[in-house]
Amino acid sequence: MSKESRPCGTLVLGHPRSGTTLLRRLLNAHSSLAAPPETHLFSACARFLESDKTAEGVDMGVLAGLHFAGFEDAEVRARLRTFAFSFLEEFAARQGKPRWVEKTAVDVFHLRDIETLCENRVFYLGIIRHPLDVAVSCKEFCDAVGAYPAPMHAYVKRYPQPIEAFVRSWVDASNAMIELGSRRPSRCLICRYEDLVEDPEGVLGEILNFIGEEAEPDLFATAFNGLENLGFSDHKSYQAGKVHGRSIDRWRSLPRPQIDRLAPLISPLLDQFGYDPIESCAPLSVQQLRHRYATSLAVHAGKKVDD
Repeated sequence: MSKESRPCGTLVLGHPRSGTTLLRRLLNAHSSLAAPPETHLFSACARFLESDKTAEGVDMGVLAGLHFAGFEDAEVRARLRTFAFSFLEEFAARQGKPRWVEKTAVDVFHLRDIETLCENRVFYLGIIRHPLDVAVSCKEFCDAVGAYPAPMHAYVKRYPQPIEAFVRSWVDASNAMIELGSRRPSRCLICRYEDLVEDPEGVLGEILNFIGEEAEPDLFATAFNGLENLGFSDHKSYQAGKVHGRSIDRWRSLPRPQIDRLAPLISPLLDQFGYDPIESCAPLSVQQLRHRYATSLAVHAGKKVDD
């Protein structure tokens, strides 16, 4: 692919807490790529294009409204795309770089509308992380900020256990990225967070090659040298001075019955992405669960419970 024919923009996609900020920081360190903190541009554009349906199936939204005013859908999308791209193009120009990278974690929940807007004019980089690690990290993040991002809150309202809610949102987000990759194989690359932290140079080299850039020798030192552009982002990313895998397998601290309940939901995708299967354990009886609960209370109270 020639430099003239490749897209000037790249979208980093992934469920929140999947390593999207790490990938953004690494790409931003490249001399040709400018990646601001989360702008929320494309998820906002997707919401702008949302519509309701009448009983007869007519879409009620900005596209239909402007259609009746004499503007074709393609023209509306083109103007909106130019609007969104212009901010990122200007940001890149201010950084003295020819290309931009945009990462906003909630974009993955609006992926179909974003794809309709961007089409083949961007590269799509998806990053996948083990769903139970994602769920644990999402709960920790939401507890820290005291809020659920709107797309994730929709799942929490349906599933009262946050871990299950985040696992189910991960399943939907991952399937959306898989479907995007099948529709646009020449524009979409999906990698695993675990592979990135285990072999950062190798995986990042593959990513850069895919979007038409060459690896640079000081890229990792640059990525972690200072705070660069501050803004909406993963706060924990700025606490690390290098790529590390300390956040892998945190899910093993989850209650075993909860893991067993969620295993059938995620097993097909675990296999597809090359994760080890979760071995199920024999379910505990009601009496066993009650006894374990009472024992845990007693331990914390410094008491002993008879069998």
